[in-house]
Amino acid sequence: MDFAGEIERALTLIDEGEQGSARALLMGLLASATPARDAAEATAIAEATAVLVELDVVVEPDARIDEHLERMRRLTEGFDDETTSEARARAELGRVEFVHGLDDVDPVVHVRVLQHALDLDEAHQLSPYAGVRRVGAEAALTAQMIRRWLGQDADSIASALDALAFRLGGESDPRLSAIRIEAMVTSSRLRIENGRDLTGVAEMLRIAIDESLRSPEADGWGLDAALLRADLAIADGESPREAIAEARRLLAEDPWPHTPARAARAARHLRRLLDRLDPDDRDAVAAEEWPRLLERYREDTDAETRSVALAELLRDVGSSPEVTASGLALLRQADATFRADGDPASALARFGVVAKIAAALGHPEGSGSVRDAAEAVRVSVAAEERFAALWDDPQTVPVMASLVLDRALRLADLGRSDEALDALARVVATARAAGNDTARLERAQAAYWTGRLLRETGDVVASRRSLDEIVREFGDDRSGDVRVWAANALWSAWRSDRVDAEEAGNLRQVFADRFADDPDVRIRRLHASGKLGEAVIVHERGDTAHAIALLNDIVARFGDADDADIQDTVRRARENLHILSLSSAAADADDEAAARYRSVRDRLYAADEFAERGRIAEAEQRWRAVIDETAGTEDLDLAMLRLAALDAWAGWVEEAGSWEQLAALARQATIVRAGSDARAERVRARAYLRLGIALGRLGDPRGAIQAYEALDALAAGSSDGEIATTRQRAVYNRAVTIDDLGDGLAALAAYEHAVAVHGQALATTSGRLRCAKALRNQALIFAGLGRVAEAAGAHRRVLDLAAGSTDPQLLERVRKSTFDLAAAFATLGDHASAASTYAWIRSAPHLGFSSDETRTAARAEKQARRLSR
Repeated sequence: MDFAGEIERALTLIDEGEQGSARALLMGLLASATPARDAAEATAIAEATAVLVELDVVVEPDARIDEHLERMRRLTEGFDDETTSEARARAELGRVEFVHGLDDVDPVVHVRVLQHALDLDEAHQLSPYAGVRRVGAEAALTAQMIRRWLGQDADSIASALDALAFRLGGESDPRLSAIRIEAMVTSSRLRIENGRDLTGVAEMLRIAIDESLRSPEADGWGLDAALLRADLAIADGESPREAIAEARRLLAEDPWPHTPARAARAARHLRRLLDRLDPDDRDAVAAEEWPRLLERYREDTDAETRSVALAELLRDVGSSPEVTASGLALLRQADATFRADGDPASALARFGVVAKIAAALGHPEGSGSVRDAAEAVRVSVAAEERFAALWDDPQTVPVMASLVLDRALRLADLGRSDEALDALARVVATARAAGNDTARLERAQAAYWTGRLLRETGDVVASRRSLDEIVREFGDDRSGDVRVWAANALWSAWRSDRVDAEEAGNLRQVFADRFADDPDVRIRRLHASGKLGEAVIVHERGDTAHAIALLNDIVARFGDADDADIQDTVRRARENLHILSLSSAAADADDEAAARYRSVRDRLYAADEFAERGRIAEAEQRWRAVIDETAGTEDLDLAMLRLAALDAWAGWVEEAGSWEQLAALARQATIVRAGSDARAERVRARAYLRLGIALGRLGDPRGAIQAYEALDALAAGSSDGEIATTRQRAVYNRAVTIDDLGDGLAALAAYEHAVAVHGQALATTSGRLRCAKALRNQALIFAGLGRVAEAAGAHRRVLDLAAGSTDPQLLERVRKSTFDLAAAFATLGDHASAASTYAWIRSAPHLGFSSDETRTAARAEKQARRLSR
């Protein structure tokens, strides 16, 4: 029997995603096998079993794996040579090592695998063969990793790792040496992170470093050890720059062959090393270490390795506006270092460096010490010339188009509008020539800026023509990222002072015709704010009735929106509705009360305008003045303006994360005068929510719970949609806070209450998502309490939320709960229901299951059906 050939066939099937066929092949092969005739055949049987165990261990019960291994032992009995013994041990290891590739593993599974790992280590640690002892050591290491995941005692785990390291001290096998080093470093880290006795830790880490220099498989652990020694030295008062000297030396030596993984690891360690320094020292050390690292990989024969090194540098310097002068210097040095590299395979990575230099130099929000628009243009032109070949590949056309697009904006910044328009036209023409579906985002951006530049230079007719073209070509694009540029083109045009009132009205109508029902939230923001601006304009013309109609339309169309920006627009529309709805007699009166109202109102408007422009300090000054002036007033309208000021200010403070200030503002806004209308109650509801959030952030979870409960009681009898939405957020936050306090039974009740409160909000995306989160958290608690049937019920309710939803966050949780539900059924012994659940997975493509998940479900369904017979 050709075992080797059949195993090769099985591995090929696995590579092609045909795990089921591979399993059937191996099962047939082993089921028909007779006891091995020689050592080679025994080894092949063990190797085939190892592959079968890897396929089955995730989806089959433990008893099935026992059957595979027992058959292997029976068929290979009598062959105890080194090769066969190691192959058998490797097959046994498969039932342990699989846990490293799983997420959210049931603790019960962890406990079972932990016992297998301990048994495997005990059976093999004294073997005369290094390969078999290696399996025992792998199992021992995995056992301690599982104990960490289970939250077991850190001292006990560290001691077990110490014993493992001691046991492996005399081994010459490279992998055994690497396991010893990993054990020493992990043991040391546990003691440091958990504040345990550190006696001998520094010496153990020194040994790990020394041994890592002789073990190519452990170089990363040596660097980890050096960083931990640095942490110990810093804690003892040594300066960070001196403390990292050993880690820098190790990083510089790197005696092992280069690979992409090693390049990424070296860069990762360099970042961790730099993170231990203050900003000045960080820049100085980075200026020494990054060039050294890049020089190491400059002449590497592997283009991927060189590309990874450059990509890691790009990640380190940050986005274009974040690039500092020292970061820019590193980018320039990297460009110079790799200038002689002419390999097309690394061209994209090298282009990325030059493009980042140009973008950093030109970015309008970049550092003042870096920004130089003229230099940005020069660098961009040179980059396009050097990497002109990237225009020839449709896959890389977008990055070239983005480079020229950015250059056009810098030319415009310099007042060179004609050159900017030429560059934009070239982006559109060149990208379109590569194919209609190529670089559509960059083409839409170029079309947007073309219309805007034409308008700003006074060519309104050409600008309108360009506007019509972008709406026609990109207004119906399947990608919201593209459509938003067409919508934004209309929005910015009607706001321009170069467009007259009639034309602005026409553009708003075009927007309404094309984008009124667009689902993209960015376009909905433009629509809502555009309507609010139109209401202001028509009111200023004296058509108050039309303005009120527009404001009512905003409330009706966007009142239930989840987006914070849209909610803010709705809030302002409601406030304006109240003001416009005041009787004309009161509004026009010249008595003292009316004059005071108008004065306070105008200051509130001014505060909002300053805030919109980013002038927060001036906005806060006016909000504070409004709040102080209206404190204690008996006038309900003035009291409402006070609440509006508190609400607006709190919104900005919340976004800034100033929790103490937010708590103070929110407390004031929870006090509402008797007789106030629904607007005041909405502000009060938001205030309680913000107070809860702030207290939670300030470390007062019980105070946060009280705030959420106050809002829950306040909103319980309200039919107002905005108050209901605020309440839903509060009861969910309350449940999570109780859960975090460790009161499982109270958290179960709190999550159930949250789900009940959301019962009327399941038509909204955010409502369904919060419900799904609450139910999954509830299921986790049930599972932890051993109440598997109730956990299954919670997962079943998550699945019910999927109907008609396309929200990726919700569907991600639905997919997880589907597998969790099937697992719960299996735990309960209801294998028929488990099989039905797995079958449902394969028949529900709308939920977005991956091909791997579908194949896993198919295998699990077969197993469940067998068990249900």
